Amino acid sequence: MSLQNYEHLRIRGEDGIATITLSRAGGRNAFNTEFYAELRSAIREAEVDSSVGGVIVDSDADHFAVGGDLKEMLGYIEGDPPSWDLWKFRDSLPFEAIRACRKPTIAVVDGFCCGGGFATAISCDFIIASPRSKFGTPETKVGLIDGLVGPALFGQVPLPVLKYLLFSGELIAADYARSVGLVFEVVDTESLHTRAQELLGQFAANGPEIVAEYKRTFRSYEIPVNYEDTMRNLYSDPATRDRVRGFFTRKK
Repeated sequence: MSLQNYEHLRIRGEDGIATITLSRAGGRNAFNTEFYAELRSAIREAEVDSSVGGVIVDSDADHFAVGGDLKEMLGYIEGDPPSWDLWKFRDSLPFEAIRACRKPTIAVVDGFCCGGGFATAISCDFIIASPRSKFGTPETKVGLIDGLVGPALFGQVPLPVLKYLLFSGELIAADYARSVGLVFEVVDTESLHTRAQELLGQFAANGPEIVAEYKRTFRSYEIPVNYEDTMRNLYSDPATRDRVRGFFTRKK
């Protein structure tokens, strides 16, 4: 895989596996528009590279990813009318590219996996998590609607679990996430990458065409995800802007 320069990612290829590491400065991997766009580009690059048989998405921070960049959001929604570019934001999102990737994808999660990070992980074919990992949509506690996780998880987990995640904003532990089908396996932190590599090796042994064809079939069953209306309504709402401002006021 070519080593294209990214500001917020590190990429390495070894033994037919492309590892895309979330690495935004600051240590928490909060997603802004550029970060999303880089991840989308890296996934597409891995998909078309004939030397890549599978993809791992991991993080070099203390956590996988804590969610969206609220500072960027505040900058966009300030002003009248808001300067939020809905189409630019939508086109930057990596989730469709991850789900559409013809090669197997595994999210290796260690720590908090929230909001946009959660949406990134569940877009992968599998999540392998450490025991300390937690998943959820804490945006709810700021007064925001998560327009990414709900559509992606609908039909994938029991509806009461999805409602709890979205209504409460609470985080769920890795073991519970595994029990409801969100996480494939929970393994010790030091074994995360070894296990991900083992799985990708198993899949590769059967030939890439098998995985690609199954993934094409699964895609045909998916419910189309439309982010536009949710994001438009959310970021044009004066009450939403007040809640985001209030969040930063409380932090000071």
